[in-house]
Amino acid sequence: MMPEDYMKKNIEMWEQFTNTYMNSMFGMVERTMSQSQAFKEQMDKVVNDAVSSQMEAAMSTLNVMQSQMEDLSKKMDEVLDKMEVK
Repeated sequence: MMPEDYMKKNIEMWEQFTNTYMNSMFGMVERTMSQSQAFKEQMDKVVNDAVSSQMEAAMSTLNVMQSQMEDLSKKMDEVLDKMEVK
């Protein structure tokens, strides 16, 4: 082979290497972005589920407290009615 042939072969090999390397890097970046999006979606779901369950628990507690307040109010009315009668 002539020196020019070696140089040409060297350039061809570098082009092939850089193309392969760039394709690999782009593929890795695309996979990373895809995984990041999937992770974000999973975290959003976890947070929404946690908030939702906490809201349900809070509403359940508030309903119990409202019922207790209504019972207490009725008892207070009964006591006040008895006090007025005497």
